[in-house]
Order: sequence, then C-alpha cells, then structure tokens
Amino acid sequence: MRKLLLILVVFTFTGSVALAQEAGKKKSYNKLSITVHGGLTTFYGDIQQYTWWPVKDFRSERKGAWGMGGNIGWQFNPVWGVNVNLLGAHLRGTKRNGPKDNSTNNWAYFDASTFEYTVNATLNFMNLIYRDKTKQRKFKYYFSFGMGFTSFRSAKYRLGTDEVIGTVGYKNYDLEKKEVTTETVFPLAFGVKYRISKSFDVGIETSARYTTSDKLDATRGNTGINDKYGYHSLSLTYKIGKKEDAQEWVNPFEALNKNLDDIQSNIDGLAKDADGDGVSDLFDKEPNTPAGVAVDGSGRSLDVDTDGVPDHMDSDPFSAKGAKVDENGKELDSDNDGVADGQDIEPNTKPGALVNFQGKTIELKAAESTSTSSSVSTVLLPSVYFKVNSSTINYWSSYDALATVAKALKADPNLKLNVVGHADKTATEQFNQDLARKRAEAVVKHLVDTYKIDAGRLTAISKGENESLVPTSDGVENNVNRRVDFEGKK
Repeated sequence: MRKLLLILVVFTFTGSVALAQEAGKKKSYNKLSITVHGGLTTFYGDIQQYTWWPVKDFRSERKGAWGMGGNIGWQFNPVWGVNVNLLGAHLRGTKRNGPKDNSTNNWAYFDASTFEYTVNATLNFMNLIYRDKTKQRKFKYYFSFGMGFTSFRSAKYRLGTDEVIGTVGYKNYDLEKKEVTTETVFPLAFGVKYRISKSFDVGIETSARYTTSDKLDATRGNTGINDKYGYHSLSLTYKIGKKEDAQEWVNPFEALNKNLDDIQSNIDGLAKDADGDGVSDLFDKEPNTPAGVAVDGSGRSLDVDTDGVPDHMDSDPFSAKGAKVDENGKELDSDNDGVADGQDIEPNTKPGALVNFQGKTIELKAAESTSTSSSVSTVLLPSVYFKVNSSTINYWSSYDALATVAKALKADPNLKLNVVGHADKTATEQFNQDLARKRAEAVVKHLVDTYKIDAGRLTAISKGENESLVPTSDGVENNVNRRVDFEGKK
C-alpha cells in the first residue's frame, strides 16, 4: 500500500510539472471528448464458477453478461484527465459445484441488472515514460480510477427448476419491482487507445469494480468479502473542438525538446565571438573590434579618458576630463600657441607669440631677444623629458615644449641655441654620455624636420650625468634628470 501511495505521489508531481509546462504555452488543444463503449462483464462473489471467463449461458439459454455505456471527458494536460462515466450492465453467475441439496448457494444462478455512474481520473502514463520525445504517438496507455454508485436489482434461481430462491430490489419472489438498491463502487481500469484521426480514437479497456455490497448476487455470504465485477470493453472516442490536435495526444516532451533546442541555440549564440574580443556576439555592442584591441564588458573599445576616441586610435589617451579633442584624440589648441585649451590660461594668444607652459605670453625685451646669456634662455625655454634608456621624443613629454622652443626661434631669427642633453646615474658614465648626446641630437632633428629651423642655429651638446638637476640616483627624481635643456649662444 505504501508503494502504491508513493507511485501516485510521484505521478501527481510529474503530472503537475507537465501541466505547468503546458500552461506556459500559448498553443491550445481540444480538451473535451465523448466516448461510447460496450463489452462483457465478469462477476466475483458467492455465486461464481468462472474466474476469468464471462458467463455466456445458463438455464439452457445463451444469454451473455454484458454492458454498455459512455462518458464525457475533459483533459487537463497530456497526463491527467477526468470523465463522468455511465454504465448499464447485466451481471450473471452460476455455481454448479457442491452437493445437490437445498443449499441456497450450490447449483444456483443469479441474474442482476445494474446502472453505474462514476467520476474517474485518468493517468496517461505513457506521456511520462515514452522514449521518443520528438514524434507524435499512435498508441496511448492509461490508468483510470474513480468513485461513484451502482444501483441494481438481482434475483437468484435454482438450477434445473428455475425456482426463485432469493431477491434484492424486488418486493417478493414473484419479482414485483420496488426501489433499486444503491451501493458505492470504486472502479479501477487499465486501457489502450489507438488514434485513428485527429477527431477519433478506438480503444480497449479492462476494469474491476469494487463495491461496498455483498448482495449483487442476491446472496449474503459468510466470508465478509464484498462483491465485485469486471467490465471488458471496446470504445470509440470523438474529440470535440476545431483545434489542431487533442490535448491527450500531445507529446509534452516535444515542446520541452524544442525549448532545449532554443536554449542550446542561445548557448551557441553566447559562445560565438566573431571579432575575438572576449565578448560574445549576443552582448557585443561593437561586433567588429580590431584584433588585439582592449574592450570593456559590452565589447566597446576602451576609452580611458572618455574623450570619445578609442584608446587604440587616441594620440593622447590621457586627455583631461571634459577636454575637447580632435578626431585623433589630441586636445584642441584653439590659438595654436602649443598649449592645449584645457591648460591654456590665455586662450586667445596672438599668432606667433612666445608663451610659457600655461599658454601665457612671454614679453621679450630687445636685449633679451639677442642675448647670449644662457641663464636667460634657460629660464624662458622649457626642457624636454625622456623615458628610461630612451632618446625617443614622446608626445606626453615633448611636443608642447618643442613647439614653444620653435616659436621662440622663429620670433627671433638671431637666436641660436645649444641643445644640451642630460642623463640620470643609473648606468656607466660613458653610456650616459652617449645617451645624453643622442637625446640632444633627436631634439635638433625634430626642430629641423618639423619646424624647418636652420640646423646652423642649433648645436647638440652632451653633459651626460655630470650636471644632474636633482642630486640623486634613484626614485622618481631621475625623471627630471633625463632631459634636454636649451641655452643661448653667441
């Protein structure tokens, strides 16, 4: 009994899952049906001789024990349904064994007419265990169980004499009718259906009807066991509705399989990354990122300074916040004085004017424009700085300063400069001497090539590590010592 209860709980749970799944679908199906059925009955009680075979003849007449009826069914989902069933049947039995005496149960037969009305639940268990989860099936296997009432009249006769020896539902042995006797009945059935078309099914079913009465055969026995009877029938079912298919024939795994396919498709979409930037195409807001370019979580090229120009195209990837830049990411310089607008405290400098690192105009006296004093030119002209062990001119440290030097040279055609290279003390003295000279020569070349300054006005000189501006050999101070200064000359 516990095992049976456990099975019912499992089926109920799985059926509920199927119901929830179907409820989530927009597609609807035909749920209502009408069934007619007919077949033979078998009786199990006090007057019984054949256990597995219907009574076909008695009293020298060929009268069968048969039944017929119909039901109206409603299918909740592909697994569970319910129906209201009506059955009218004849129950018959004989008992030819035992001594031929006046015993009421030996050498007797009975004839009963019954009318049964029950409510039954159906469990289409094949929709839970069917292996093929993609195809529609032709056969359906189901269990049915329910509860209702059976109303009957029954008369018992003596074999050979046809003498009435017992009745239920009659006033007397003359079989004068009175009100029928009604008892509770519990039907339990197993059946198979075959799908003929969208609207029609045929089926075969065998069932047992358990009653709360011991009087179906007009005999009350001494065993304490109530009577029961079987019904073995053929059926024809018509599905009511104009939908594409009937609910009970829907394969619940078909929709589930389709959902799994959709999920797999989405997973494949998640895994696809056409531009190889590490962000799947499904979420990539820049699906054609160039190879090797760093991106953010949405697949867009990184723009550290948020100036609207991606870092891989930005000539100045660290522009000041809110600065206006050109298409190359370089901060705008509206007055072309060599100082970006975001750092220019004098944004409307006159063309050709000499400015300091803040964009402020430097007024040169006549004596100073031709001065041979290195102290004057050193104060006025900015230094150019270099990275460790490098003589390459970088935008971040040099272009603005060199633009200022070029303007000073163009403003005063008589001005000549010594371009003095310096190095820190992190290498040998000779190495630093050579590196400082290369730095000075790189500055001279840039001024000549870019600003068309006469090379004769510039002299590259190396002081190596001998005149460090900051007297130290470690830490950030070395950045100051890796530079090129400008000194006026005769």
